[in-house]
Amino acid sequence: MASTYAREVTTNSIIPWLRTHKFSLVISVCLITLLVKFLAPLFLFDIPLGYDPGIYRYLFLQYAQSLSSFSFPELLPWATEHPSGLFVLASPFIAVGLPVDALIGWMWNLFPVILIVVFSIIMTKREGRAVGVCVLLMGILSQAFFDGFFAMYMKAYVALLLTIYTYFLAEKKSMWFVLTALAAVLIHQQTGLILTLSLGIWWLFSLKNNWSDAKYRRITYVLGLAGVIALIWYIPQWERAIWSPLKSIFLLRGDNAPAGAFPDASFYVHTMGVVLLLGIFGLVISTKKDKGSLWQLSVLVCAVFILFKLVFYKRFYLQLDFFLMPFAAIALVWIWNTASAYWSRGLLIMVLIAQAVIGFQAMQLRAPRFSARELTQITALSNTIEPDASVIALENISGTWLRGWLPYRKIGAPGLFDYPNWSYDQWETFVDGTQKDRKALLQELKGPVYFLLSPAFTRFYGDRAQNIILDPCMSIIEDAPLIKSLCSQD
Repeated sequence: MASTYAREVTTNSIIPWLRTHKFSLVISVCLITLLVKFLAPLFLFDIPLGYDPGIYRYLFLQYAQSLSSFSFPELLPWATEHPSGLFVLASPFIAVGLPVDALIGWMWNLFPVILIVVFSIIMTKREGRAVGVCVLLMGILSQAFFDGFFAMYMKAYVALLLTIYTYFLAEKKSMWFVLTALAAVLIHQQTGLILTLSLGIWWLFSLKNNWSDAKYRRITYVLGLAGVIALIWYIPQWERAIWSPLKSIFLLRGDNAPAGAFPDASFYVHTMGVVLLLGIFGLVISTKKDKGSLWQLSVLVCAVFILFKLVFYKRFYLQLDFFLMPFAAIALVWIWNTASAYWSRGLLIMVLIAQAVIGFQAMQLRAPRFSARELTQITALSNTIEPDASVIALENISGTWLRGWLPYRKIGAPGLFDYPNWSYDQWETFVDGTQKDRKALLQELKGPVYFLLSPAFTRFYGDRAQNIILDPCMSIIEDAPLIKSLCSQD
């Protein structure tokens, strides 16, 4: 009797407490899960994520070093393709002691969590607390968002943070949105393009009804000025970073367009189909409340690039998924409130759990293509080679790591870094041509020249790698993964 009474008292006290604090509990669970999801790679892999950590590391250091002379660093053309906004923003912090390896390490792992939390707060203010909490859930379930994080699209994520804050401020007609919009455009071209198109369409649609408002006109003039500043900012890399991609939108479409590094759309249909369906359904529901919002326009702009397979259309999977998150949250809240029966809500929870399990399995497919051991070997090369020596990777994977961890050396790789200035055919000749042809190419290079013998090189070329390793113009370096050119100019 006593134990039964105690259980009843406990149940009667716990259930009201759970009902009162249900949002706090769900938020806590979501935050813990997000932290586990995005911090786990720190403990699973003893190496930075993605294809570009070396490029980020190099550019962060170059911009921070140039800060002392109050000028931009002297960069090769390949480096000027990267918008300088993020590196200019970070350079003062690195200059005063922020470790660059922390910036591309644990700070990067935390950034997606910060982005989703800010998104959740903005949607809470706009759509209500339930939608805000569900945005956190969508961040957990999204595979495209995790893939972008794993690939280390740092510029895109920082620009997305500025973009959602721009939309929040713009809807409040705050003048500050011009500043955050300009910052987003200066940091990342693709996200900046989505913002510019969405904001431009939204602003033009409201011209007729708002032009008589003096504040609206002032903001319009300031927006125009911001556009001019953005154009001036991109002039140094206009041809390679702006004009060529813009021209490609019209000249390269469909199967002729370079797709980008993301998996096929079918992968995301299989791994996050529930999230995508909720997002589309929520987008339709949202039109009953407002039409032509910045959030809706951003989804449509991304969809145009994907559906018409415009240049680098697969890269828009990340932004499409991101801007669908609040609509997926809206749909989820609507379904939960509409399907009030216990069995229907239980079914919905089971579907979300199944989606989470699928996403967890997809996460396990993501592993770095480079090892901590290889990175240690690269960092030790400074003690092996001459101060004026250059190092050339024989494949594209190792090249970016060389560039980042030997930031003050001359680094080359096939198709990267503008050095050596060999065409695809010349690289093919270097690997598979005759010894005479290889010697002629090596004689074009000046100073001490080394080639990196990486596992990726021997794995990719197989037996063909011996053509280079055993060439009389090459000398294997003991205790280092290098071969030295004996036929280059002194």
